[in-house]
Amino acid sequence: MKRTFLRSFFELPFTELSENSVRSSQPKKSLFSHIVVDVLDDELWGSKVSILGNSLIILAILLSTLDYILSNGAGGYLISNNPLKFAIAGFFLMEFILRICYAKALGYAPSAPLTYLFSFLGIIDLLSLTPIILDVFSVPFVSTLGALRILRLWRVARYIPSFSVISNAFNARKEDIITSLLGVVLLSLTLSALIFHFENANTESSFKNILEVFIWSIGKYTGDYGAIAVKNPISDMGKFIATINGLLGIALFALPAGLLASAFIEQLEEKRKMQTINERIKKIEKHFAKLTGGGKHFKYKTHPRYASTDYIQSKFLLSESELFECIREAQCLRFRALKSSPERSVSDIRIIESFKSNCAYGYRQFNDESNIVLINAIGHNERGISHFSYTLAKGLNLNFIAREFELLNKSGASIGGNASKEYERFLANDITTFNPTLLEFLQDIDSFNENTFFIILSSAASGRKDIILEYGNDINTVGWDPEKTTLSSETLLNKVINQVTEGLSDVQYTGSNQIKVTQGFSLDENTIGLNMDNSLQRLIHKKTQANVITLYVNIRILTGEDNLYYSAATALGNIIEQIKTLD
Repeated sequence: MKRTFLRSFFELPFTELSENSVRSSQPKKSLFSHIVVDVLDDELWGSKVSILGNSLIILAILLSTLDYILSNGAGGYLISNNPLKFAIAGFFLMEFILRICYAKALGYAPSAPLTYLFSFLGIIDLLSLTPIILDVFSVPFVSTLGALRILRLWRVARYIPSFSVISNAFNARKEDIITSLLGVVLLSLTLSALIFHFENANTESSFKNILEVFIWSIGKYTGDYGAIAVKNPISDMGKFIATINGLLGIALFALPAGLLASAFIEQLEEKRKMQTINERIKKIEKHFAKLTGGGKHFKYKTHPRYASTDYIQSKFLLSESELFECIREAQCLRFRALKSSPERSVSDIRIIESFKSNCAYGYRQFNDESNIVLINAIGHNERGISHFSYTLAKGLNLNFIAREFELLNKSGASIGGNASKEYERFLANDITTFNPTLLEFLQDIDSFNENTFFIILSSAASGRKDIILEYGNDINTVGWDPEKTTLSSETLLNKVINQVTEGLSDVQYTGSNQIKVTQGFSLDENTIGLNMDNSLQRLIHKKTQANVITLYVNIRILTGEDNLYYSAATALGNIIEQIKTLD
């Protein structure tokens, strides 16, 4: 157990934000900023820094609480007049200040510091910190104010998964519980008014107003632990109505308790179910993590392209419903349908694709040593392109930006891809109502400059040529056009065309079946057309002044047999390596 924990700990990254943070054209955040956000964000145990930092926070909370309890509320039984008292007070004060300073990075918006201060945890931090600071500086304060220190213990609930089950259970039945409690109040007020009027006719009654009767009835419902139901009805009708009030009140109080209990059981069952599903997802992910794609002679190490649903079901003994539960819940698996041969009119093979994700829109990796940015804008929508683009980006260690999740606008329509009206709006800086995830995707792109060469990878329909090279011209227009071509010069354009043309002829590849293949691929230029401002290619060129091309790979290749697929990957890899050297 100990060795397993230590091994898992050392396998974690130093900070979780080091790879996943938004790339900015502004100066990079310091390591200190990364560490602070990593410790204070909601992802508690995702890195070495997060585990150590949150463990230290828990220890400080427990020490402070234990000191208050053992001092019987007076403060200082263990650590008063001790350097440790000042250390703990300083630690909590520093955490509070850092949470305010980094509130925006921690997800509090729009007015980040104020949003944090008025949040549940912010209020607890402020209230519990006040008596500690007053005590450190020996400022007199009302003794009962010291009880606020105990509130900090509620921060530990953040680290206990079971507390989320309770809150989720309440939220699941919130409306029903509130309705039943409202029924208790309305019923009690109504019957309390009747009881008071009957009691008021009796001169010996001690109830002075309806509110006293209402308080008495609430006390009876709850077992009167606060001794607030010291008075009793005297009149016969008052006693009779009070009995009815008690019976109905007990029933109504039992209703929310039953609702909460059933919701709690449902949440526990759902949690156990999700644990089982996550264990199955990890097994499937482990299958795709093997670097067996393309065989040992393929120049890049990559994972398998896909697996049939039948294969995964048989390997892990899953029913169809269990498998699809995994696909729905996983952040790295998707279901696709393929044709077993191009001649078929319908798809007859069901497969599972695996893809990488580490940010809101999909996946990103940055390499300051590379001048190439590879973009996959349709990973969520098209077969094969996610694996194809990731294989090249990882193998060549390029900057890589991949849209892997479908993004929707407010009306529920899909946005983004190779063309979108949102791209025109982004060019015009009209981003007030932008989908925040799409904005993050575009800001990552916009962070590069004119010294960058962008290559967008996409898929083309089966009726087209194998590869289509787009460089911003009108449809079926080739050659240099200073108004539309998205490359900086005619010389560079000619070099790119020559490199692509040469790279697609006589491609050598040895497959996993040890058969050597020499493959040639056909090429078209500007047969799709990306010369409008609603195209991603045009947006990138106008925003960054960088060189941009799009390479469309025929869907027959992306969904075809391995030798064809990996031959095309070899060809495009060689082309990109040559483009990296162009001036």
